Amino acid sequence: MSTQSVEWSVLESIHPTICISNQNAILTLLVPVELGQDTPVSIFTVPHDTYLSSSLSVPTDVLSLSADLSILPPLHLRIALPPTYPSAPPIIQSLQSTSTWLPPSTLALIKERMTAMWSPADDSGVLYSWVEWIRTGDFLAEIGWRADDMHSIQIPHPSPQLLLAALLAFASSTKSDEFAHTSYPCAICLSERKGVYCLALSCGHVFCRTCLIDMWGLHVKEGQVSRVGCPEPKCGKADAADVDGLREATEDEVRAVLSESELDRWKWLRRKRDLERDPTMIHCPMEYCQEPVPKPKSDTSSIGDSDEDEFGWARLRTCTTCGYAFCAFCRRTWHGPHTACPLPLTAKIILDYASVPPDSSDRRAIERRYGRNSVLKLVKQHEEEQQNKKWMDSSTTTCPGCEVRVEKSMGCNHMTCAKCRTHFCYRCGAKIRATDPYKHFSTPHTPCFSRLFDLFPGADNEWQPVEGFEVI
Repeated sequence: MSTQSVEWSVLESIHPTICISNQNAILTLLVPVELGQDTPVSIFTVPHDTYLSSSLSVPTDVLSLSADLSILPPLHLRIALPPTYPSAPPIIQSLQSTSTWLPPSTLALIKERMTAMWSPADDSGVLYSWVEWIRTGDFLAEIGWRADDMHSIQIPHPSPQLLLAALLAFASSTKSDEFAHTSYPCAICLSERKGVYCLALSCGHVFCRTCLIDMWGLHVKEGQVSRVGCPEPKCGKADAADVDGLREATEDEVRAVLSESELDRWKWLRRKRDLERDPTMIHCPMEYCQEPVPKPKSDTSSIGDSDEDEFGWARLRTCTTCGYAFCAFCRRTWHGPHTACPLPLTAKIILDYASVPPDSSDRRAIERRYGRNSVLKLVKQHEEEQQNKKWMDSSTTTCPGCEVRVEKSMGCNHMTCAKCRTHFCYRCGAKIRATDPYKHFSTPHTPCFSRLFDLFPGADNEWQPVEGFEVI
């Protein structure tokens, strides 16, 4: 085997994607410029005539566009090997840059430097040195495109916007191709799959699409929208804003995995969950609408007393779907900020009926007007509601976050609302810090000091003192 064939075989084994063809001693190479890590690349504006001239230099006093890139478009090399190579120098027939990010004068300078790198005393050839010189980006310093700190690259171009878009597009496609041809282990099925069958999440974890389709699809079907996220157990644990300790998937990630109908249901579930977590959310009272209406954001600079605002304009809600303006307290048509909420008609009938003596003419008049059985039914319902309210006040505690009633059957007085995730004390109803909830029960001279657990009168106390305990 000739020296030329050996050199080409070695180069092809090291860089198979760079060596394109070898036909009749005419070599075709496509060498990308791999910077190794994200490097600041600045593109300076130069006139078109200057860009094509041989006296091109990198200006530093004009505006530029910049981006962090780890790879630049490749250089296309066409090399002819003489029969006496490597004793005779190789001939560079053509040298071009993809996306034309190198001007003609710079390409000519690169050809001169490459020709100077050949030495007749080197029997191993110069092809590998040429490839590495271009691939590692070392040529950028020799052509004067490296900054003084050697950590950034300066490129002159007549149209920085177009060139920057081309460089970013090439970098993105290169990363996509590299990801598609690389194998990744899936932590769900414990098998390795090519990247083309996987999905890289924004957190950096990679899983095969089949597992994500099954897992996320099941969670969406069961309504567990908070579980549609990165399956890595430790992912999102450090995020204090995430209640469930799980990094939820973005809409783009869900769109890349689930079907259109599943995506629509996922969006609906997320919106429903967010609405349920908002304690100020009220549904439109119109039967044909029922859309959720959030509390409007008020201008705090124009509000004097918060209590007056609570009974004034803060009650106004306007449904964005049907346009119905109503009061947040009585759910009736908006009656102004200073007008009290009208009593429901049934409540007025009950109050009038209960305010007069039994067997009086006024009671009989009410019974004749609305029907005796109907009135007695309303009175019975009213009494049941009052008893229910009395029981709710005595046996439950209101969550300070969303005002949901909570009943405790056993356990300690530290409660976590299942709806809004607010931490509060069951004894006094006060909101407590989620990061240190038991400080509320360990602070002396407070009503709940040493009251983490309540001992009810008559309850069995299984603990018995040990003899000699007082001495210890």
